[in-house]
Amino acid sequence: MAYKPGDKLIVNSRWFRLAAFLSFYSLIVPAYILVWALYRSRIHGRKNLKVVKEGITVSNHTVLLDPVLVAASFFPDKPFQTLLEATVQAPFVGTLTRLLGGVPVPRRDIHLNFMKEACGEAFRRNKKIHFYPEGECYLYNNSPKKFHSGAFLLSASLNVPIIPMATVFRKRRCRPTVHLYILEPVYPSDYNVCDEDGVVNQQAVKEYAEAVRQKIVDKIVQEQGTGDYYKGAMDRIPGINR
Repeated sequence: MAYKPGDKLIVNSRWFRLAAFLSFYSLIVPAYILVWALYRSRIHGRKNLKVVKEGITVSNHTVLLDPVLVAASFFPDKPFQTLLEATVQAPFVGTLTRLLGGVPVPRRDIHLNFMKEACGEAFRRNKKIHFYPEGECYLYNNSPKKFHSGAFLLSASLNVPIIPMATVFRKRRCRPTVHLYILEPVYPSDYNVCDEDGVVNQQAVKEYAEAVRQKIVDKIVQEQGTGDYYKGAMDRIPGINR
């Protein structure tokens, strides 16, 4: 069931949910074994995912297999993860990514209301939803680019915290090791993103996004992450994400 513009971002069909359950739990373990074999990956700070019931997670986007590492950090639970609308529209890939928890980000003016509805559905299922706020995959980058404000606007509008995740590379022979650090929740109220009437301050949201990005940067520096493997932005694939 590939996505078509205007569809609900999270499918609520009983049969689709059953197929999604079977797909996720049959694929996540072998996929994570692959990530471990390639990068000797490790995940730290899982306890921070349990501090809050409802929340949005964000991370720097550094390798094609980041969604596997993020999903493994929640295991045995299953998160929802956002991705380009074009990817979810591709016939086979679109259906597979939705089964595995993929949520398209609409390229339309109404995307905020659609995303708020998707977050609400995720929270009703006791799930969290993950964003890659750089908007691109920057291969092996340990200096996160500027964050787009979408996830942080949702956090402010829904009054739920952001849980940052920092992907850190360390030197190894042919390719780096990958460590995913899950940090403590960051609350929108700490950045005065809403006034007394609940109206969101757009400038404060941008400052909130930058503060979270800086926490990820600080963790990368603290863990002595390396940028020696950086290869630039990953090329878009025609018919998939372009």
